[in-house]
Amino acid sequence: MNHHSVAEFDSIPEVYKIQAAKLRMLFMDRSVGFNISTYLDCLSTPWSSSLSSCKRYEHKDPLYNSDPKEVRWERVWDRSNWRYEFWPTGCSEDVTCFINFIEPRLDSFDVIGCQFSYLAVTPGARIADPTTGFFGNQTSGNKANTYANFGRLHPDKKLIWWTTSLARGIGTLESESFNAQMRDFASKNNIYLFDVADILSHDPDGRPCFDNRDGVSYQTENYPDDGVDLAAICPHYTTETEGGHLGSASAGGVRVAKAFWVLMAKLAGWKGISTKTKEIKNSGLLIYPNPAANYFYIRNLFSASNDQKITLTIQTLEGKTLMTKVLQNQDQNNETEYRIPLQNIPNGYYLIDLLKDGTHYLHKQVICR
Repeated sequence: MNHHSVAEFDSIPEVYKIQAAKLRMLFMDRSVGFNISTYLDCLSTPWSSSLSSCKRYEHKDPLYNSDPKEVRWERVWDRSNWRYEFWPTGCSEDVTCFINFIEPRLDSFDVIGCQFSYLAVTPGARIADPTTGFFGNQTSGNKANTYANFGRLHPDKKLIWWTTSLARGIGTLESESFNAQMRDFASKNNIYLFDVADILSHDPDGRPCFDNRDGVSYQTENYPDDGVDLAAICPHYTTETEGGHLGSASAGGVRVAKAFWVLMAKLAGWKGISTKTKEIKNSGLLIYPNPAANYFYIRNLFSASNDQKITLTIQTLEGKTLMTKVLQNQDQNNETEYRIPLQNIPNGYYLIDLLKDGTHYLHKQVICR
C-alpha cells in the first residue's frame, strides 16, 4: 500500500469493508501510531458528527491548506477490533520486543505488525546499515530475518511490514536507505507492506515532498538549501517544523487511515480495483458539473486519433454498480468531450470509475435534481 492506494478507499465494497472490520488486528508503534489510531477512530464515526479535529483542512500556513474533500468520508468504518499498542516500557524500535509482547496473545489476533518511527532513522542510526543493520544477514536480534521467521512460524497470522514514519527534519540518508531496503525486501518476498513513508511524503496531488533543508521558509524554520532532496513528511500533514506528528492538520492522518482500510480490505480478500489507479483531479481529465442533474461531461479523455476502448462505471459508495458502459462515438458531445446521461441514476453520492488503457481514473460525483 502506498500513496496511490488512498484513491481506492471509496471503492471498497461493503462486503469487504465488513470482513475487514471483523479481522482482529494489533499494530505497535510510537506516537505517530497513536495519531494513526486516532484518525481510524475518526473514520469510525459519521463524517457529519465527527470531531472537528478529524476534518481540519486549513493549515497554520495557508499555502498548505488541503481541499476539504481530503478530510471527508462516506459510510462508517468500524475499527473496534483493531488495536494500537505503544512499544513496551524500556523497549522500542525492536522486532524482538514486539514478538515477546505478541506471542502470548497470538490467539487474540488475526493481523499483527509493528512500525519503526522516524526516531529509528535519525542521522547516524545503524538500523539502515546494509551489512549490520535490520536487513543484514544475521538471524537473531532486531533483524528482518527474525521478523520473517516469526511470520513463517505462524502462517495462520497475517504479518504487516511497515516503512518508517517521517518528519520534516527526517528525511535522512538513513531513512532513505532503510525504506528503500524495506521496499526491495517486500518485492522479493511477497510480504504485506504498508508504505506509510510513501503516503506521508506525497502531497494530496501526488507530488513528492522533501526535507526542510531546502531554503524554503516555513513558520519559524528557514534552513539553507543543502542541495539534497530526501523524502520527508509533507508540510500539508503536520504543523511541526522538525517533527512529523499528524495533529492539527487532518489531511495526512485521514489519508493514512484510508490507505490502512484499503490494506485491511485486501487482507480480507478484496482484489482492489487495479494496480494502476489515479484520481481524476491528478490526471488532467475533467468531469463536470458537480453536482450534476441529468448529464455530466467528461473532457480531455481522448484525442481525435485515439480510438481505444474506454469503460465507464458508476457505483454507489457501498460498491453497488448502477451503470457500466463502453463509451461509443454517439456519446461524444464534441471532439474533446463525452456527454453521459444520468436520467436513470437517482440522487446521491457516487464513485465514477473510468478504465482506460489498464488504468482506473476515479472521481466522486454528486447527482442532485
